[in-house]
Amino acid sequence: MEKKLRNIFAIVTVTLMVTVILSGVIYVGNIRKSDSYVSFDAGRLNEVYTSLTVLDDVGEPLAEPLYLNNYKQIPLDALHDYTYMAFVAVEDKRFFNHEGIDYKRVAGALLNNLKSHSYKEGASTISQQLIKNTHLDNNKNIKRKINEMLLARELENRYSKKEILEMYVNTIYFGRNAYGIETASNTYFNKSATDLTVSESAVLAGMIKAPNTYAPDKNAEKCTSRRNLVLKLMLEQNIIDSATYEDAVNSDITYNPQRTRNEKTYVYNVMQEACKILNMSSIQLAKSSFVIETYCNQKTQKALYELANEDKTLTAQGSTADLSCVICNNKGGIEACFLRGDNAGTKRQVGSAMKPIAVYAPALNERIITQASPVLDEETDFNGYKPTNAGGYNGWTTIKHAIAKSLNVPAVKTLNALTLPVAESYLDKLGISGEQNLSLALGNANGGMDIFTLAKCYATLANNGQCNDVGFIKNIYSEQGLIYSRELHERKVFDPSADYLMTDMLVNTVNNGTAKLLKNANYQIAAKTGTVGSSEGNSDALVAGYTTANTFVVWYSGDMSNDVNGSTAPCNFSKQLLAKMYAETKPTDFTPPSSVVQLVIDKDKLYEQQQVLKCDSGEKFWFDTKNQPKETVQKISYNYTLETIAKDNEVTIKLPQVDEATWQLYAKENSNSTRLNLENNVYIGTLTEDTVYYAELYVNGKLVYTTPQVKIYATKDDDTQNREEPNNPPSILDFWYWK
Repeated sequence: MEKKLRNIFAIVTVTLMVTVILSGVIYVGNIRKSDSYVSFDAGRLNEVYTSLTVLDDVGEPLAEPLYLNNYKQIPLDALHDYTYMAFVAVEDKRFFNHEGIDYKRVAGALLNNLKSHSYKEGASTISQQLIKNTHLDNNKNIKRKINEMLLARELENRYSKKEILEMYVNTIYFGRNAYGIETASNTYFNKSATDLTVSESAVLAGMIKAPNTYAPDKNAEKCTSRRNLVLKLMLEQNIIDSATYEDAVNSDITYNPQRTRNEKTYVYNVMQEACKILNMSSIQLAKSSFVIETYCNQKTQKALYELANEDKTLTAQGSTADLSCVICNNKGGIEACFLRGDNAGTKRQVGSAMKPIAVYAPALNERIITQASPVLDEETDFNGYKPTNAGGYNGWTTIKHAIAKSLNVPAVKTLNALTLPVAESYLDKLGISGEQNLSLALGNANGGMDIFTLAKCYATLANNGQCNDVGFIKNIYSEQGLIYSRELHERKVFDPSADYLMTDMLVNTVNNGTAKLLKNANYQIAAKTGTVGSSEGNSDALVAGYTTANTFVVWYSGDMSNDVNGSTAPCNFSKQLLAKMYAETKPTDFTPPSSVVQLVIDKDKLYEQQQVLKCDSGEKFWFDTKNQPKETVQKISYNYTLETIAKDNEVTIKLPQVDEATWQLYAKENSNSTRLNLENNVYIGTLTEDTVYYAELYVNGKLVYTTPQVKIYATKDDDTQNREEPNNPPSILDFWYWK
């Protein structure tokens, strides 16, 4: 009976195993036959070719080459054994023993995934990683994994282990857009991969798991810990001996970035964006047959590139300053872009360029301020926070003037009135999150901001307060047709009235403020400068602005002198670029919406009494129709004349009494005026020939009225008897001028 049961159990077990195997074979066969199955392509393995097509805004191929960060391949024999074996140690210790798939690792990963109810571990061998990097996307699913394993087996059948390892180290990604070990060695250690030490080899091998986490310039502690793990594995697998291990594990990791000028052009950014959209590497993208339509204006891009190459803005050490520049249409389509240097395109503080988007436009939108709102610029302590101005304090001024001159205290006062939560809510609409403090008014945003986000914010002001994300790509086509199309999802941030009031004040900043290097164009430009630094030097200098056609940001960064600030180099560069852009067709002027009105405000009341009152003559400001002054200054009409009495050589001049006013009397001879002394508004003095008299009326120390000039003539009793008659009959003019 027992034997019979054993036979039955054996039959059932074999049947189940056969069923599972047959099911697996059928499943794998179906995957091979499916349209989504990717076939083996030897051309993808060891040669970077560029079948990708990138088109400009009118459908012409871009003149720039596809950017692969100077992709370089290096023979495996040129490397030290410990360099490539470091990758074997940490990524695939049984690489030389399996045939593309490490079934022991697969079983362990499968068990761990079942325990965690997830798909965290893939147990990929070096062969599988090479296949994934060159043939497949990064999606985690069973079909893709089986596709990867099948291709890995085919890879192993076609190539030797040495050839596979050589292709692998020349295609893996190390962060910072560095593909391949030679490029990575240049990027992080400024040397060829042939010269890597044991420690440096372990650093690079450890990085590929998560470049942004383990790179030496990102997190030194994590980088060291990861390197030491790789070194330990190398020791355990007899790749290095104990002495070598001790030397390497005790050595310092010295990040020595490549000193060549790092340029990231338009196509580089197109490829970065496409890789995110399509979830693939730039090498995979470059080898694809996709067609990408962009917003690139090749005329603008060429002008930008030429100006950037001619640019001589230097750091304090005499090296070329990092430069970032973006030009987009006001819907967010990027028409030109240039990034130079390690700081280019990174998140940094934007200085006073933050004031319009985080403080003033929100305050206008909330109707807390107007252009003419009086604000006292003086030393102020905001609970321990004491902002200052570079040029001292200005006393009572207006919001419009405070923006033009980039005054700090008024900005903080406005933010304080707006409140931080409200300011944060507006920033959130612009895609900027994080808890802020009052230093936000001076540009200190939590986490900083990159140039693309800043361009998006100013494009929002240029687009009547409607926000769109910025982007390089319009459409992407595969051989089967359209697979991606950029869709605008406009978000309202500011009302048209607040948006125009802000724009008008930024136009004034160009005409009369910190961005005045941009003035005298034959079209309107709205712009705001920003500078980050101290009296010892500046780290960032930028200008962000827009016309009715385009938004632009020009941003210098690095260890620069104080001469390089937002008002100098960035504005000069922008002026040259805009002149080239609009050489043939200039943009139209900004058009005020029906929800704003321009009013004349009494200057005396505004600057002396801090009252915003309408009048007939004064200073012009734009107002939201729902937030405008209602009262008008009542002007007093004066119509006084001099009361004069002249006898012989004495003259008496009387002036009327005017409440709360004083007179000043003057005698004028040969264009020279002399002030005369008054007693009780009366003057008695000697009459002088060829002299005219006039008086000025002052109220509260201000001149409000000037009397007509009067010429006084003395008379004598014998005057007519002694006068000789003229030969010709006298005219009325003769009598008038007789003394």
